[in-house]
Amino acid sequence: MSSSRKRPMLVRAATGLVILGIVTMSGCGEAARAAASANADEITVWSHLAGNDGELAVVKQIVKDYNASPDKKATIKLETFPQASYNTSVISAATGGSLPCVVDVDQPNVPYWAWANIITPFTEKQLLARGDQLLPSSSGKWNGKVYGFSNYDATVGLFARRSVLKKLGIRVATIDRPWSKSEMEDALAKLKDSGEWRYPFEMGTADTTSEWYAYGFGPILQSFGGDLINRNGYQSADGELNGKKAVEFSQWMRNLVQQGYITTKGASDTGLDFANNKSGLLYGGMWVWSTFQKYAKDIDDIVAMPMTDFGQGSISPGGSWEIALSKTCANKAAAQDYIRFSLQDKYMAPISKAGMNIPASQAARDMVPEFSAGGVMEIFVEISKRNVKMRPETPAYSFISVEFAKTMNDIINGADIQASLDKAVNHIDGNIKGADGYQASTDATAEDKDQS
Repeated sequence: MSSSRKRPMLVRAATGLVILGIVTMSGCGEAARAAASANADEITVWSHLAGNDGELAVVKQIVKDYNASPDKKATIKLETFPQASYNTSVISAATGGSLPCVVDVDQPNVPYWAWANIITPFTEKQLLARGDQLLPSSSGKWNGKVYGFSNYDATVGLFARRSVLKKLGIRVATIDRPWSKSEMEDALAKLKDSGEWRYPFEMGTADTTSEWYAYGFGPILQSFGGDLINRNGYQSADGELNGKKAVEFSQWMRNLVQQGYITTKGASDTGLDFANNKSGLLYGGMWVWSTFQKYAKDIDDIVAMPMTDFGQGSISPGGSWEIALSKTCANKAAAQDYIRFSLQDKYMAPISKAGMNIPASQAARDMVPEFSAGGVMEIFVEISKRNVKMRPETPAYSFISVEFAKTMNDIINGADIQASLDKAVNHIDGNIKGADGYQASTDATAEDKDQS
C-alpha cells in the first residue's frame, strides 16, 4: 500500500495536537501568504507522485501544456514528494501557513482536510460542470460541497483462474450475478479440499498498518448490513459497528481463519503471490492487474469478479487521489482553471492507464483498451458505477480506519467479538465528541459563502 501505482494512499489518523494547530491558526503564516499574494501569477502545484514515473510523466505534460497555452491564467510550477511523506508535508505546510495553491489529496482525506481548513470547495462553474461528467466516485465531498476531482477511480474485486473454477465446478461470478454468501463458502470449501493450497483464499489480512482493513473489509461489513459509522450525521458508530450484523460479519471473518481458508499472516504482496499461484482466490484492488501483466504466465486464464453479496448487495469501495484547491491560495480563479485543464480526456486516459485505474470519463475509458467495451478491466467500470459505496465522508475516518483495523485483527486472532466491537465504538465516539462532532468552523463557512 505504499505506491499509488498499486493502490490509493491508505490514510492514518492525525494527532489531536496537529488537528488543533491547523484549525485554530490565525496569525501564523501571514508573511508567507503576503508573499504568495504578491506573486499570484505563479501557482505551485504539489504532487505525491515522486518516484512514480508513469503517472508523473503525464502530470509534467499537463503542466508543460498549460504553461504553453495562450489562455493560461498563471504559470504553473510543479513540486513532487514521495507518497510516504506527502501527507506530513501538507500538514506541516498548513500549520505554518505556507501551502501552495494546488495540492493532491487522497479521497478519504478530503473531509479531514476540509474540516481542518487545508482545502476549500470548488466554485468555478465550468470546473463543477466538468465534474458532473465524471464518475461520481471520482469527486471528494464534505458537507455537500465538492473539494476534489480525480482523473480516475479505483475499486476492488475477486480474482480466480477460470480453469480452476471450471475444474471444481464453481460458477464465474458476474456483475449481474455475484456469488451469494453460500456460494462463496461452497467455493472456498472446494478450493480447500482440492489440496492445492494450504490457504486457498488471500484477502490481505496481514496488512494491518494501512487503510486496507477499512477500505477492503468495510464494504463486506456493509454487505452484511452493518457499517463503520452511522452515516446519518456521522456522530456515532453505535449500532452500526457493534450491532447484530457487525457481529455476524466478524464471526464470518473469524470462521475463515478457523476453517483454514485464510491466514492472519498472509503475503506482503498478495497480487504477486496469486500470480505465482500461491492462492486460489484473491480479494484485492484492481491495481493488482499490473502485477499480473508482469508476472502471471497464465494471465489469460485469470478472471476478475465482483465481491460477494452477503445480503445487502455486492458492495465495493471507491475513490482515489484527487486534485484540490488550498484554502490560502491567492489566485483561486487561476488555480481552478488549471485544475479544469488537467481533467481533459487526453490526460485522463494515459494517467489512468499508467496506474491501471478506471478513467473517470467515458471518452477517456474509450481511449484505454483495458477499460473500453470488451476490455479485461471493463468489469471494474461496472463495479464503480453500480456497486461502489464511498468511505464515510467524515473527518473522523482516518481514526475509524485505524481503530477498525486493530479491532478486526484482534477478532480474527481470537478476541471476544462483542466486547471488541463495543470497545471500538467507544473509542470512535470519544474521538468524535472530542472534536465537537467535527463540525465546520464558522470562519470556514463564511469564507466559502464569500467565494460562491
